[in-house]
Amino acid sequence: MTEYVFILQKAGDCLTSKELAKLAGVSQATVSRCLNNSPLVSEETKKLVRELAAKHSFQLNSSARGLKTKRTGVIGYIFSEDFTGFTNHYTQSDLYYRLRMKLMEKYIDVVPVFDDVDSHGVPNIEKFISTKRFDALVINRPNLSDELKEMLKNTKTPYLFIYDTNEEVTNEFMIYPSHKKMGYMVGKAFCERGYTRFVEIFGTKGRIDGLHKHFGFLSALHDYGIDLPEGHMLYGNYRFDDALKTVSAHIDQFKDVQACFVQNDMMALGTIEALRRHGISVPEQVKIIGSDNIPMATWFKPFLTTMTLDYEKIISTTAEWVIDLINSSEPPPPRRLEIEAKIIYRDTF
Repeated sequence: MTEYVFILQKAGDCLTSKELAKLAGVSQATVSRCLNNSPLVSEETKKLVRELAAKHSFQLNSSARGLKTKRTGVIGYIFSEDFTGFTNHYTQSDLYYRLRMKLMEKYIDVVPVFDDVDSHGVPNIEKFISTKRFDALVINRPNLSDELKEMLKNTKTPYLFIYDTNEEVTNEFMIYPSHKKMGYMVGKAFCERGYTRFVEIFGTKGRIDGLHKHFGFLSALHDYGIDLPEGHMLYGNYRFDDALKTVSAHIDQFKDVQACFVQNDMMALGTIEALRRHGISVPEQVKIIGSDNIPMATWFKPFLTTMTLDYEKIISTTAEWVIDLINSSEPPPPRRLEIEAKIIYRDTF
């Protein structure tokens, strides 16, 4: 593991790791190893050094660390193009927060990156890459443009894709669920119960992960000899209120259906509320399966049946790969990890 030289700050005065070493009664190299969580140092010594740092209000200065390592100690986290806020996109926000907490244990910060532009019209993503602000990028979207990939290559900035990825891409670092398999599992679960009349509610139009879920869902229906009418495919933009409005505007479609696949849980909850307002009961008249297994799925009755993933595995593997990427002297070969999905059966099925 690469060792860093830190400057420690207290009340505006710059102190070196040498001074912390003197306080702890260890060498300066040991201090560096403790702050980097090196396996070469005992847990007892790490605890002592960290407690002394906390007691004296010392803070790691990533700019000073970068003087030696040419690193910033910062990872950029790129949200999806249709991200409209942390409250509207629970799963993306939760993944970002948990990854940030995980990497903070390694003294690596994680900063959110959106598709804003600066006062000169330059997209933030381009600016951050060209100025080498980040040691690596975690990308929660299907892909990046060829231009951005070329910039990453030229600046030698490693990156990996997680969660909302394009599972058909093969030459990238990817930690992903198979959205096609997820859609197929939902369709199969419905068809095995004997249901034949469905509505499907998408998120944002054109998103590749949503299309893959849809293709998987259609494939399962096809295997059971069932068609999904085009008028029974609706869009809710991944938000509770959008699903509420969409379902209310198309309520006639739900008066003759038996089951509904909703591509995320926030939309599923909006769908349940819309149906309730129009006198259609869930699950008595319409069964619903969502996707994401957010905490709100069990806040109100009926509890939502939903697809879930091993999110802890996504977080831990992402952190592990990020550290490997920034510590590698040469670009390692691409890796892919498919995260298995399963259905959590609750009241709405």
